[in-house]
Amino acid sequence: MRDIFRSKPTLMGAAAIFLLATPGIAQAPAALAGLQTGAWELRDVGRSARSPERICVRNTARLIQIHHAGLACPRRVLSDDSRSVTIRYECPGAGWGQTTVSVETSRLARIDTQGIEGGRPFHNVYEARRTGEC
Repeated sequence: MRDIFRSKPTLMGAAAIFLLATPGIAQAPAALAGLQTGAWELRDVGRSARSPERICVRNTARLIQIHHAGLACPRRVLSDDSRSVTIRYECPGAGWGQTTVSVETSRLARIDTQGIEGGRPFHNVYEARRTGEC
């Protein structure tokens, strides 16, 4: 029992180092910071005959999870710079996805997303264009 108390400062120090070395979870990816919020139109590049999907983007992170929308899924940033971000997310019991958002302008982006939803695979490439306010 005494060994536990002796190791407590070591454990606390290790936890502090881990927390300091881990980027803030709430920190938005750099690429998404360049996009505007508002009404967005998603045109599926591979299915040009389909009418575009319209979504309200109040937080640009919404563009990461086109599939699994509304679910709180843990995310891991695979790459991030000012023009592009790739994120993988896991939705326990609902599937997973990996999305790359490439920013052209503050109102135009390309979204490449793939994964599993409802037990079925998906892969979509969208041209995302801001069309106005929500």
